[in-house]
Amino acid sequence: MTYDQNFDQARLDQLAQQHLGSISVTGRILFFGDALENRLDLATWQFDNDEDYDAIKGSDFKLHMMGLLDTLLTYRAQHDQPNAGQGVVYVSDKQLFIEWLPRGSVEALRNVDGDPSTA
Repeated sequence: MTYDQNFDQARLDQLAQQHLGSISVTGRILFFGDALENRLDLATWQFDNDEDYDAIKGSDFKLHMMGLLDTLLTYRAQHDQPNAGQGVVYVSDKQLFIEWLPRGSVEALRNVDGDPSTA
């Protein structure tokens, strides 16, 4: 089976359509996978304000995003894609975008902002 370059974004688009249609939030989700199992290990949710985080926290979006991140980590690792173990999901209004980055880059982003919420 070959790697589908559109897999990540197509799944994120589905999730955004399902959960972000009635709310408008801005922020990012920094995530890290377990290097041995290629499964989601840690996610840090950083939003522009408490209201945005509260809107996400009270919905099934957070649960579904965590499940999707786990799936995406596994998929990239199965296809030996670069930076398969960590990245950032950007939440912008009603859209989601993903960027796969080296671990050090994601850790640096995690330390930039003050009091992120970790799940």
